[in-house]
Amino acid sequence: MEKENFEVFVLTDENNVDHHFVLLAEIENSGKKYWVCEEIMVDEEGQITDFGEIYPFEVKKDDTGNLFVDSIETEEEFDRVSEAWNNMLENDEKLRGMFNFEEHGESEEE
Repeated sequence: MEKENFEVFVLTDENNVDHHFVLLAEIENSGKKYWVCEEIMVDEEGQITDFGEIYPFEVKKDDTGNLFVDSIETEEEFDRVSEAWNNMLENDEKLRGMFNFEEHGESEEE
């Protein structure tokens, strides 16, 4: 599982700035669906130049059934999703191998 093989999607923030992400995992927790995504930096040709922070988003549907992502609203919900993501990393060697935890200021023991 190589990072370069993931689909890229773009979110536009409130300042009309585009942020590029790759979907790393889908998590279902407490009846809700979440996407764990990593921000990527791309050049003018759309080539990935760097990998950034990892963010969890809640996946929702609008009135017409289209999916969209939203920020996680509470610290408790964020903690539940983070714990599920950490458990997923612990149990999936290929997924865990994609990350250099020291680059993100983390260690595998955390």
